[in-house]
Amino acid sequence: MKKIRPHIEWVAFTTGLVLMATMDPLSTGSSLCFFEFIGIEFCPGEGLGHSIAWLFRGEFNNAVNANLFGIPAVLILSLRILQIWKDLYINKTTTQTGQTDGRSL
Repeated sequence: MKKIRPHIEWVAFTTGLVLMATMDPLSTGSSLCFFEFIGIEFCPGEGLGHSIAWLFRGEFNNAVNANLFGIPAVLILSLRILQIWKDLYINKTTTQTGQTDGRSL
């Protein structure tokens, strides 16, 4: 488990980005929004997956129209993935297990 734990976050983020990037942005289907499950019509992340799918297809206008935060979400997730890789492979630290440079977290 100690060898898997440092990789969970970047694998989850990468998998999510790949799945959203490869989905059909024109499709409609069931929503994974928690608010819709409990009966509230408004969902703050509505269209975020569609926005990311449009963004990876180079359709920036459609991406912004689907959800304004699609572009910042991709940037933030990509930067976080790169930061984790840098910590794991360049700095040789495992921040998620608490084993950094000897200082306690």
